[in-house]
Amino acid sequence: MPITTKERKYLKNKHKGGKNNNKGATYENYYATYLIASFTHKYMTQMESVFLSSQLENAFVDDLLVNETSTLLRTYHQLKDVARLTWRTGKGCSLETDFKRQMEISNEKGENFKLKLIYSKTDSPVSSVPNNLSPFTTSEYFPASHSINQLILSYPPFKDAIKQIMVQQEVPDDELSGAASAILGAWNSVNQNNVSLQKISDIVYSKGKGYVNIKTYPTVVVSDKCKKY
Repeated sequence: MPITTKERKYLKNKHKGGKNNNKGATYENYYATYLIASFTHKYMTQMESVFLSSQLENAFVDDLLVNETSTLLRTYHQLKDVARLTWRTGKGCSLETDFKRQMEISNEKGENFKLKLIYSKTDSPVSSVPNNLSPFTTSEYFPASHSINQLILSYPPFKDAIKQIMVQQEVPDDELSGAASAILGAWNSVNQNNVSLQKISDIVYSKGKGYVNIKTYPTVVVSDKCKKY
C-alpha cells in the first residue's frame, strides 16, 4: 500500500524531530562511528561498495541506512536512547507500527533488507522482538555515552571495532579514542546522504596524516588504458 497523505505528514514531523534532537543525534553519530569501523574492516578492499545515509525521508525506520551494493542488502536502523522504551509506546503510533509499515514498504519494493532497533538500556523490554516483526527485525544494545573516550573504556565491542582497523595490533586507549574521533569527525563533515565508506576513509586519511594510524587508503583511480588491459 502506498504511503498515505496522513502518513507523509507523520513522517515529515518524525524526520524534523529526529534532525532537531541533539541528544539523539549524539547517540546516532556514535553508533554510526561504530558501524563505519565495523564495515571498514569487513569491506577493506571494497569500501566504494558500501553507502550510509542518516535521517531518511519517507521511511518509517529512518535514523540510519547501510546499503551494501555488492549484496544489494539494505539495513534500516532506528536508534532510541530513551527510558521505558517498548514496542507499543505512543498514541496512534508505535515502534511496532513503524517497523511493520517499513517491512511492508520494503517488501513491496522487492528490497533485500533488514530492520534493526538499537536501544541504550540494558534491561529494555525491546530486546525481545514481536513475532510479527521477527522475520526481518532484530534488536541490539548499544550504550549511550558522554564521550568517545568513555565508549572506548566501557564498551568492549566498540573498542574492538576500532582496534581491528588500526595498523598496529597493540594500541593504547588514547590512540583508539583519537582514531574513533577522526572517524566521527569525517562522518560529521559530510551531508550523511548516500556517502560511501571510501569517502569517509579518504577524509580520515587526508585529515589524520601523522597521528591517526588507521588502515584506510585514499581512492585509487585506474586509467582507462589499464582498465582495458
